[in-house]
Amino acid sequence: MKGVEFILASWRSTFAETVGQLRRWFQLEKTPCCTMAQNNSSFPVKLFIYDLSRGMARQLSPVMLGRQLDGIWHTGVVVHGKEFFFGGAGINRCLPCGTILGQPNSVVDLGYTEVNEDLFMEYLDSLAESEYRCDRYNMFEHNCNTFSNDVVQFLTGKKIPSYITDLPSEILSTVLASGSFAVPTPPLLLGWRLIEADMTVELSSPSS
Repeated sequence: MKGVEFILASWRSTFAETVGQLRRWFQLEKTPCCTMAQNNSSFPVKLFIYDLSRGMARQLSPVMLGRQLDGIWHTGVVVHGKEFFFGGAGINRCLPCGTILGQPNSVVDLGYTEVNEDLFMEYLDSLAESEYRCDRYNMFEHNCNTFSNDVVQFLTGKKIPSYITDLPSEILSTVLASGSFAVPTPPLLLGWRLIEADMTVELSSPSS
């Protein structure tokens, strides 16, 4: 009988020690586990930047506009495995680099967002029915870069580079300063709307 009691006492002691070790282990692992969960619920956000003029702006702008332009910029926001942009046909999406523009000239890493894909798509649907309907597109005042800036702020609280968003006003101010009230449409500007509208032809299925 004493032998049984001794065995039970030893078992209780071993069990208590094991439970204590498990508790300490879970306590030590608590912070890393929380961190891992947080990382898994965050999604990278990138800005793809394209020069619609394909280098013509840098070469021709001093002659045509009287000032240097490094590019005529189109942007798309890449998140949740897709590229989103706004053009003459409204809000569109495709696989990254899936438009006729091919590879971007540069990519800006904008960090991470905790907005999941379902919530993001609801947000885009609301934009598509309001300020980003296709009829709201304006080459200078309400374009792809306006859209990218709003979307990036929604996702991360950041803004896209100012040299992109300031470009239309810089062009218009140059035109007004020259004394001409007609907006010029040299080849380096023609693509701003036409290419953005034509890109929808090359998109993968909207359901992708």
